[in-house]
Amino acid sequence: MRQRTDTKEPGWQVDIKAMPLGGLKAQRYRYTAPRSITSKSAALRWGEQVRREIEAGRPPPQAKAGKARAVEEKVEPVAQPVQSAKRPNTIREAVKVYLADCAGRGNAASTIEAKRLKLEHVVAIVGDASVAEAGEAEASQVRAAMRARGYATTTINQAMDDFAMMLRRCHVLRLRSAPPEEIEKIRDRQAAVSKAYDDGTFEALVSVATELGPEYAALLLVCGETALRVGEFIGLEVRDVDLERRTLRVERSVSPTGEVTPPKNGKPRTLSMTERLTAALVPFVDGRPKDAPLFEGRSGGRISRPGIRHRLARVQAMVGLQTKGAHVLRHSAATSALAGGADLVSVQKLLGHQHLATTVAAYLHDTGDAQERAVVALEKARASAPKVVTDPSRAPRTRS
Repeated sequence: MRQRTDTKEPGWQVDIKAMPLGGLKAQRYRYTAPRSITSKSAALRWGEQVRREIEAGRPPPQAKAGKARAVEEKVEPVAQPVQSAKRPNTIREAVKVYLADCAGRGNAASTIEAKRLKLEHVVAIVGDASVAEAGEAEASQVRAAMRARGYATTTINQAMDDFAMMLRRCHVLRLRSAPPEEIEKIRDRQAAVSKAYDDGTFEALVSVATELGPEYAALLLVCGETALRVGEFIGLEVRDVDLERRTLRVERSVSPTGEVTPPKNGKPRTLSMTERLTAALVPFVDGRPKDAPLFEGRSGGRISRPGIRHRLARVQAMVGLQTKGAHVLRHSAATSALAGGADLVSVQKLLGHQHLATTVAAYLHDTGDAQERAVVALEKARASAPKVVTDPSRAPRTRS
C-alpha cells in the first residue's frame, strides 16, 4: 500500500497477491484505487475486495491510468487472462479451485493432500452436482454411500468437515450466491478408543522393536520420545543429530507427494533426546555423510510412509495391538510428558504447535488412570499444605 504523488490528485496504489481462478500459483497485481477513495483504511478495504474479485475470476474494470499489471514472482505469467478462465459449475470443478485456494492461502502441502483425499469421496458420489446448489442433500448421499462401503464414522465426519469448508470458501470466492447450510455429522455412540499408548504399552513396543533390529527401535524411540510428525521423521538428515549435546534439529518435512518443505508451522525447532534415544541413533550417524537421510528405504533414499507403516505394524502385531499409524506415538509422547509433570507450554514446544489451543484440544488424552492421578495429586497437595492455627473463641456468634 503506497500513496501516489506523481498524479495531479493524490491517490492510493495497492499491491495484491491473489490466486487467479483456475491457477495453481499466486500472482501479484498492482491497482490504483478509484479517486473517490481518500484514506488508507478505505484503500485497504478496497484492495481486499479486489483480491476476492480476482480469486472469483472477475477482476474489476480499470481505466488506462489504473490498469493492473501482474508482477512475476519466479513463475511464468498465466497463458490466458484471468477473465477467460472457466467458471466452475460442478463440485468436481470446484474442488480443484478450492485446493488451489488452500495453496494460495499458505496451507501446507500435507494438509492440502489430506483434504484432497477426503474430498475424493465427495467427488466420486456427487461430483457432477452443481456447486451453487450443493448442501445437506449431497452430503446425505455421501454419508450413506460411505457407510455402505464400510468407512468408519471418523472418516465420514472428516469428509463432511472438508466438504463443508469447501462450500464456505466457494461462497467467499463467489462461486455460489448463498452461504451453505450446516452439514450434519454422524453421531454414533461408540466406546471410547484411546488415541495414545500408556507408558507400559509403549515400553512393550520398544522391547519388541529392539529385538527386531536397530531400525525398528530407532523408529519407536524417535516418534515416541520426540513426538515428530511422520513428514518430519522422513525429513530427518544425519546433520540434524548432535550426539554430544543430545539434541535433534527439526528443519524440514516431506509431504505425501515427496515435496520437501519447512515444518508445519514454518519454524524449525531443536529437541532434547533421552539417553537411550541418543544411543539408538549412533549407528545411523557415525561415518555417514551429513546430508544423507537419517533413515533410508530398502532401495535407498528417504524412508517412505509405507515403509514406516510396515515396520510399526509388525511391532504392534507382536505386542497384540491393533494396527495404528505412527501418529499414535506422537500422541503418546505428549500424554506421557504431561502425566510426568511437564507444563502445557513445554509440551506445545515439543509438538511444534503454533497455538497452545491446538495442544489442549487435540493432544490431552486419558490413558485410563487420569482420575486416579488427579486424586493422588490432590491428596499430595493437601498433605503438604502448612498447618493453620485456629482460635475458636474468635468465631462469630450465631443465634441459637
